Amino acid sequence: MQFDWTTFVLEVLNFLVLLWILKRFLYQPVLEVLDARQARIKAEMAQAEKLQDDAAALGKQYAERLAQWAQEREQLRQQLQQDLAQQRAGGMEKIRQSLSDEEAKARVRNAATTASHEAELIRQAADQAYADVAAMLARLASPLLTASIVRVLLEDLAALPKEQRESLRSAAEKVAAATAEVASAHPLDDAAQQEIARGLAAVAGRKLPLAVSSDPALIAGVRIAVGECLLHANLLDELAFFRRPDGQS
Repeated sequence: MQFDWTTFVLEVLNFLVLLWILKRFLYQPVLEVLDARQARIKAEMAQAEKLQDDAAALGKQYAERLAQWAQEREQLRQQLQQDLAQQRAGGMEKIRQSLSDEEAKARVRNAATTASHEAELIRQAADQAYADVAAMLARLASPLLTASIVRVLLEDLAALPKEQRESLRSAAEKVAAATAEVASAHPLDDAAQQEIARGLAAVAGRKLPLAVSSDPALIAGVRIAVGECLLHANLLDELAFFRRPDGQS
């Protein structure tokens, strides 16, 4: 048998190529799969250790919480016993107090009846006094007095505080027709109406047409309504103010 070097060299080359193919396409992927598996195993072991540590921490926390609950339960039990004792003592005291208060309640009822009777007498006297003063003022009322009250109103308008000016201006802005309703106990001449219009315009920041009406019940003076804002300058409203308890509006 004759040895063929060419065939030998080709076989060696084939073997080397086969080794390269195995390393390139088989051995290296297998190594990568093994490395990935080893890394996954390490990660899972680390996760398992973490879960174990967390479980131990939770167990410790649970034990501490049980001990705390036991302590709180004991404190609540003691507090409940103290509250019950206090309630029993308070209940007995209330019973004794209620028995001793019966006579005092009777005295209070008698005093309330007396006070109610006195209050009714005072109210009747106040009503009579109000009627007498109203009758007297009605006899004194005149167009001249109404004109004097209007002058005082105009002076008060000019000296209104900033907050009241803003309230009047806001009320004027909310009125769709932008009209000031003026009720007067006596007829107002053109000059008085113009002065009132100028005074309101200075405060409201805009011209407000007047809707003037007569209201003899006011006795003397005027009552001006600008939207929800009401200006009282008449004897009827002043008397009503002093007629209320403690002068409250």
